[in-house]
Amino acid sequence: MNELLNPPPPSPPTPTPRLARIQIVEDERIVALDLKQDLESLGYIVNGVAASEQRALELARSDRPDLVLMDINLGKGGDGTRVAQTLISQLRIPVVYLTAYAEPATLERAGLTAPYGYLLKPFELRELNATIRMALARREVERQAERAEQRYRLALDAAQLGVMEFHPESDQIELNGHVDPLQLSTARGFALSRQAFMACIELSAREQLAALLQPGGSAHCVTRWKPAQEPPTWLEIRACHFSEGVPGDGKIIGVFRDISVQLETEAQLRRAAVVFESAADAIVILDTQHRVRAVNPSFTQMTGWALEQVLGQDVRSFLPAQRQNDQAPFHAGANYTSTDEEGSSARAAVWHGETMCRHRDGRLFPAWQHLAPVLDAQGRLSHQVLTFTDISALRRAETQIQHLAYHDALTGLGNRHHLEVCLRHFIGNEGQRDREPARFALLFMDLDGFKTINDTLGHGVGDELLIQIARRLELCLRRSDVSVRLGGDEFIILLSDIHRADDATALAEKLLAQIRLPVELAGRDPVSVSASVGIAQFPEHGRSADALIQAADAAMYEAKSAGRNRYEVFSARLSDKAVARLQIEQGLRRARLGQELMLHWQPIVDMARQRVIGAEALMRWQHPELGAISPDRFIPVAEDIGLIEDFGRWALDQACRLGVRWLASGRPLERLAVNISARQLQRPGFVDLVAEALKRHGLPPACLELEITESTLQSVDSGRVILGELRRLGVKLAIDDFGTGFSSLSLLKHFPLDRLKIDKSFVRDLEREGHDLAIVRAIVALASTLGLELTAEGVETQAQREVLLKLGVSDAQGWLYSRALPEADLLSLRESLTPNPAGSA
Repeated sequence: MNELLNPPPPSPPTPTPRLARIQIVEDERIVALDLKQDLESLGYIVNGVAASEQRALELARSDRPDLVLMDINLGKGGDGTRVAQTLISQLRIPVVYLTAYAEPATLERAGLTAPYGYLLKPFELRELNATIRMALARREVERQAERAEQRYRLALDAAQLGVMEFHPESDQIELNGHVDPLQLSTARGFALSRQAFMACIELSAREQLAALLQPGGSAHCVTRWKPAQEPPTWLEIRACHFSEGVPGDGKIIGVFRDISVQLETEAQLRRAAVVFESAADAIVILDTQHRVRAVNPSFTQMTGWALEQVLGQDVRSFLPAQRQNDQAPFHAGANYTSTDEEGSSARAAVWHGETMCRHRDGRLFPAWQHLAPVLDAQGRLSHQVLTFTDISALRRAETQIQHLAYHDALTGLGNRHHLEVCLRHFIGNEGQRDREPARFALLFMDLDGFKTINDTLGHGVGDELLIQIARRLELCLRRSDVSVRLGGDEFIILLSDIHRADDATALAEKLLAQIRLPVELAGRDPVSVSASVGIAQFPEHGRSADALIQAADAAMYEAKSAGRNRYEVFSARLSDKAVARLQIEQGLRRARLGQELMLHWQPIVDMARQRVIGAEALMRWQHPELGAISPDRFIPVAEDIGLIEDFGRWALDQACRLGVRWLASGRPLERLAVNISARQLQRPGFVDLVAEALKRHGLPPACLELEITESTLQSVDSGRVILGELRRLGVKLAIDDFGTGFSSLSLLKHFPLDRLKIDKSFVRDLEREGHDLAIVRAIVALASTLGLELTAEGVETQAQREVLLKLGVSDAQGWLYSRALPEADLLSLRESLTPNPAGSA
């Protein structure tokens, strides 16, 4: 009933089929017109008639008919098969031949064009109609196949797939579709032999594809195409063996695609995952709203938070501990990306800086953070990567380095850098208008006898002593005062805000008293030292840091010269003395050996025979501005500043050279004497230096005598060993200025000596009975007992000569015979030398 009341809607009208459009190619006009009428009577549309090859092609290209009825013989050499070849192969228009010729040659020529029909004239109309309809039906089927093939090819291109087809009986592999990755041909398809194809893939892929030879077999593999090729091309291959049920009729069909980019992306992801998991820095992946999406193990180790505890939380709610001066990396516009409502990036900057982070247990730690955006393909912000590292150790190291940069590592007192900063601060306060000029004192302190303790008991004991002294200094100072260790056993104290000069001297006395107290050392008996202190005040004694230090240093040296264990306040007299010393020091550094500095030679005379037997090298200095400077003034300075080694090495070389010249003149030579300092004797390789000088000049070692003072023997720890080596070398050894030092007479027993030189202070008053005569007589007796030779220095009078000869001293040097002479004058000196009656030369 419902169907009657509600009839179904009428079906849409069937579309009227399109009438076929046919083109006629016939050179006989009457035949062509008849054929046109017949076709129109059958319901076809004749869209054009052509009588030649050229006209036929023009009409076909312009009108695109559904079918062409083609006469083979077009007259005047025209051939319908040539036109048909173009129409069918290029324009894809079906052609039916209407001809009266059926000889084999014509049929063969027509067959090569693959026509859609062949009617012999005369023919019936129904035969023509049937042939046309079959040709059109065939063409429609072909069009459907072409459209399907086109869709297939487009699909392959869209998926970037290639197709491989293999017929086992042909041993050829046909490759079609997206074959660009194979880089073997620019065509859309080509064929390879099975052997050539297998050679282009890896061995493992060949083994997998071998399963395709069995019916029903399948394979799926990933292989590198042409393994030796760089950069690599990777293919994914899927293939199956299809069989039609007829033995030998199977074929292998498969597809392949280039996955090089995919594999590289996967490799990058794997590497990124390894970096993410193993990175020492904490890494947090955030979304656009700063919510946690992933964390690495270092984050958990650094903060105490596990992923499940913070997943989905806003990182700002638990991690940052904002300080007053910290920047805010998570705030929009604070050097970072801001996004609009659609998530598009307004700015994609990277933020990095130092922040303070909070651990899960509540403690804070400094961190260096780096916040970077992750943008999608459209340039919109999709995620954020937050990385940070705990820099607590770095900050502690910086603090320690800062401390070490301004403090002495041994004592903990300030160092030179700290002194410079404090002096700039103290002196800088003078320029402040709202207060009185600051007065402060600088105390320069040097320990007395520290070197002896250091050399005798060892550097470890010396370091412990310095530490104890530093503690005592700190106990004597106020919080506003500064104590500094310059190095070695030198200290500087800055006494701030003094109101009178006595404040500095009172502190100096207190320091000296504390330092004199015995120092308890671990495992040893207590040791005692004293100190010498120099005091300079600002601004009276200097308005610059260098001037103050120099002034205090000069005062300290004056305290040492005055007996040590005391202090001295800087004065103008000390300033003049310091300037004079500075002039000598700088002059020595500029002086040239052999020019300003030169050697003079004082003859050594056998007084009994009146013969010159040798000479002693004495250094002289002719300063270009100050004139001649006494050795007593410049030799100690040369020792202090380390130039004495260069001077001594040069003097030794000159002595060896002079000795050879002396011997070459035919005159007898007993010895040339050269003074040796403690620094030279302590220098490693000194014995080798002497041996090389002798060998270089060819001087017999017995002609060289090295003079050493008593104090030098005391200060050189290994003196006995060194002197023994020199003695074995054949060199003579003498003690200079004997009797003026504080050495023990046991030195004469233990050291391999040849000669004692009686100091001129004992010779000066020798002609008068008294202590000097007694001392010289004792020295003569001592030398005779020990088998040592003697030489008297400073012999200036005939009376001194006579007394010495009576005592048994024959060798002498002094102005009685000659002053010190330049080398040329020495060599021209007579072999026999009589005393100078005037006592001077």
